[in-house]
Amino acid sequence: MSWLRSKNAKPDYTGLQLQTSVSTLPIPIVWGQTKIAANLVWYQNFQAHAGSGGGKGGGGKGGMFGGGGTTSYTYSADLILALCEGPINGIGIIWKDESIYTLPMLGLSLYNGATPQATWPYLSAIYPGQALGYQGTAYVCAASYDLGAAAAISNHNFEIVGILAGTGINGADADPALVINDFLTNPQYGAGFNPASINATTLFGSGGDASLQTYCKAMGFAFSPALTSQEQGSSILSRWLQILSCAAVWSGGELKFVPYGDTAIAAGTQTTFSNQFSVPTPVPQSSGVTLPATVTVCPAADFVSDGGVAYAFSNAPLVFVGATLPAAGGTYGMPTPGTYAFAPADEGKAVVITYTYTTPTGYTPNLTPVYALTDLDFIDERGNKDPVQVERADVFSLPTVQRIECLSRGNQYSATPVEARDQSQIDLFGARVGSVIQAHEICDELRIGPLVAQTILQRELYVRAKFSFKLSWEYCLLDPMDVVTITDTNLGLSNTPVRIVSIEEDDKGCLAITAEEFVSGVSTPAFTPSASAGGAVPNWAMPAVAVNAPLIYEPPPQATGGAAQVWIGASGSGVAPTSPQWGGANVYASIDNATYSQVAVIAAPVRQGVLTAALPAVSGWDAASTLSVSLAESGAALAGTSESAAQQGATLALVDNELLAYESATLTVASAYNLTGLARGLGGTIAAAHTTGASFARIDAAVVKYDLPANLIGRTLYLKFQSFNAFGGGLQDLSTCVAYSFTPTGAGTDNPITAQLSSGIATDLGQVPDAAAVCDDFGALTGAPSGSVNLGTAP
Repeated sequence: MSWLRSKNAKPDYTGLQLQTSVSTLPIPIVWGQTKIAANLVWYQNFQAHAGSGGGKGGGGKGGMFGGGGTTSYTYSADLILALCEGPINGIGIIWKDESIYTLPMLGLSLYNGATPQATWPYLSAIYPGQALGYQGTAYVCAASYDLGAAAAISNHNFEIVGILAGTGINGADADPALVINDFLTNPQYGAGFNPASINATTLFGSGGDASLQTYCKAMGFAFSPALTSQEQGSSILSRWLQILSCAAVWSGGELKFVPYGDTAIAAGTQTTFSNQFSVPTPVPQSSGVTLPATVTVCPAADFVSDGGVAYAFSNAPLVFVGATLPAAGGTYGMPTPGTYAFAPADEGKAVVITYTYTTPTGYTPNLTPVYALTDLDFIDERGNKDPVQVERADVFSLPTVQRIECLSRGNQYSATPVEARDQSQIDLFGARVGSVIQAHEICDELRIGPLVAQTILQRELYVRAKFSFKLSWEYCLLDPMDVVTITDTNLGLSNTPVRIVSIEEDDKGCLAITAEEFVSGVSTPAFTPSASAGGAVPNWAMPAVAVNAPLIYEPPPQATGGAAQVWIGASGSGVAPTSPQWGGANVYASIDNATYSQVAVIAAPVRQGVLTAALPAVSGWDAASTLSVSLAESGAALAGTSESAAQQGATLALVDNELLAYESATLTVASAYNLTGLARGLGGTIAAAHTTGASFARIDAAVVKYDLPANLIGRTLYLKFQSFNAFGGGLQDLSTCVAYSFTPTGAGTDNPITAQLSSGIATDLGQVPDAAAVCDDFGALTGAPSGSVNLGTAP
């Protein structure tokens, strides 16, 4: 059995290959639901496991077809991957490199980061001296975790259902007010801020007030921040407040939060929208993970009624199927109010959804002017100059288009640009794009992203004027974000409201104040959800489908040049040739149907099918017969050629055991052809009659041709075809693959007499010294010859 044995070889790696992308990372903090990378914090028991050679490639000689296989190795290790600060609420999808998994699929166990947290039992039993509970850190762990052939930790990314997940208005993200409070005051990972120094009434509210929490609920703001790198706490808070259109003010020994919202929002106000969306592809249907394509237009409690769904480009309506998940294209369901579900066939398509939405929470901003300032209140230090100075931004320097970069939860958290435009200003002053703002805290690019972008754009575009003036210490109770009115005759201002943005004490003890014009409605834009960018990231680990009944054929010597060969081909069952669920197959062989060794790789689908009508036996060029075939099982297509090329075998095909070629291929129905102009009995095969249902295969580059070792001729072999997907992953379990038995006869090998005659070389074997002892008359030829040799014309 030396042909099945592997050559002795040492493993390529003797230790785990560590990369900085999966180790030495800080422990993130995650609020809401988002995607982060894992961090290797412990490993032991690195092991190399010998296996059979072969892999995806062109397929050289080896194993049963040549001089012995090579040993390949896979590796494993016990490991712990830290995720983030805990406790978290769970884990959703896992991305390992480009493939999609769940915890059970990878054999990982989750510890959610509670304090106290139990130690992993395997760690306590096998490595008691290293048994740590990793209190407060969420992590996943596994014993003998499969590392593959690279002996390295692949890039693992996890969808974390983190701290405060589900507290936001959309039911998935976190409530921004709760996140800010937790970030500042949490004793485990917070900024060390004294909770008593936060003005709770400005941060939290139950509705109808001016708090940040109420403003976010009324506007529909929610986010999922993930702090994955070192950054100043003030920078983090400033970024969040820009997203939330809010300012933080230190006053009276307290930190206050004042939203820029400038218009009252009434609870229960109903509005009807018709907006275009791209149906997402959250997880490919073939990945083994069930995750329907959904578009959430608003929280369930705020959804009033459905106005229908139509395709964006044809206006053809989709059929509503109720609360069930749709299975057929052209239908949609609503498993929960406000969440539209679509069939796999509609993923990636643009649809227009019409629905009615109600404002969930009322918001009442505090816009009462604190003071009415006139010329009698301002300090005039400039003599004859006006005490109130005005700076107005050049309108041609202001952006009319603002983009923010969000993460798309519906598209595997890929970075997605969201754009806000002011068309009236574009028409007047042209399109000017502002600097892109990174807002990866936002994972809802359909509803929240457009609202944030519009709010930022309107403040940049319409709050143009800034006022500076000085007041005495009589006005020391003023704080930033207070509203005051200004009356100034020279400037033509009469009780004009402005919002204070900064207060400083100058060297003379006066209060130097900077204020911005107060434009009502700017910081409370209309709710305008938008379409997503569409598209999907493929799953490199999608399970491959099994093969159809494969092609296993021993050609005659005229087709192989006198060498014993076996021709092998296969195609994916039930999928199109371009389907990502089938990219080829690893071919394994065995002589006992127990121990298998990889011997070849099929890298392209063979075009195979069956005859749909009988074909008569005609020798030579057959211009009268029609070869009718169906390629439905492989979903392939055929093309014709010229008569001369067909006679040379340019369109070579195999029908049963006859090699032939065809001139014309006429499509009759889907994947069915009528082939005419037939060159029959090519390669020394017999032009025979074939019945309906006979096998058909196109012989081209997709067919793997290998020389057959002489020691296997006459022995029963078992072949298995282990499919992989278009990305080389999603391998079938070899034990579940069908074993196809095959006994090679060496049909491709010339017998000595035929080989000598075919060579054309004169050979003198000498005289026969004795008379023939036995003579035999074999009689007349009763059957077709298995082969023929043209000896030329006698001289």
